[in-house]
Amino acid sequence: MTDRSPAGSERRIPETHRDLLTAATVTMSTNNADGSNQSTAIWAHLDIHGTIRTSLAKDRQKYRNLLARPHATLFSISPEDPFRTIEVRADVSFTHDPDHTFFAQLLALYGRDLQIFSAQAAEDRVVVSFHPHRIRT
Repeated sequence: MTDRSPAGSERRIPETHRDLLTAATVTMSTNNADGSNQSTAIWAHLDIHGTIRTSLAKDRQKYRNLLARPHATLFSISPEDPFRTIEVRADVSFTHDPDHTFFAQLLALYGRDLQIFSAQAAEDRVVVSFHPHRIRT
């Protein structure tokens, strides 16, 4: 198990686990106002610079949770080996995506396009970037 945590240690996704966050469905957990957890499957993208991002509609509970409490946990498990997992605890930041540029890029990673997701493309969306403070493999 790798724990890359506090005090100036590296907070990068290990090469051995990048595939679990590259065009993979990932579980994202946020905290509701009452302190309970909300977990949902999201599409995520780990770019070449090591930044994990996703696209969220602003009218969803997970966005409201992140806006009020800007931290989340991402969890992914290998479909081939249930003992190969990654957990990323992160703070989040938001960037508006008014023309859905990032959303279209994210959909393309999953073999989809804005035409198929026309209802979601009509939503006001943001790009959520995850800034890890703890990575466990």
